[in-house]
Amino acid sequence: MLIAILITTAGCVPLLFLEPQFFWGIYICSPVTQIGLAIMMNTSTSLISDVIGKDADSSAFVYGFYSFMDKIANGIAIERAIKLFEDHPTGLRYIMCFLPIICSVGAFALTYLGKILYSDRLAKLSIRGTSKNKNRPLVH
Repeated sequence: MLIAILITTAGCVPLLFLEPQFFWGIYICSPVTQIGLAIMMNTSTSLISDVIGKDADSSAFVYGFYSFMDKIANGIAIERAIKLFEDHPTGLRYIMCFLPIICSVGAFALTYLGKILYSDRLAKLSIRGTSKNKNRPLVH
């Protein structure tokens, strides 16, 4: 996640300084930002996998709910940002620069806090999921 924060920051900070005559810079910054966010998304999905453990009964629901809430939250956030700042290009510039960085740092902080506070509890949930489905073969 630290690598994802660094890559996201490297892609977002130049957006703050782009001038209209250097519009082509967005074609460089945007993929770099998205690579960092993709790494963070893959990390969060693997963390959900760690929470689910070997409990195959509820995994589809958990992944589906996670995906649905991700889409709803992103849609609302984008709609609100565009609606509130459609006449303020400086505000949109700050949002494009700082919001992904703030969200990345927040995700890292919450993940680290979860590791500290709940790692033992998650380990017990994972073990409980394996003992419940002991006789059922896992599909790989």
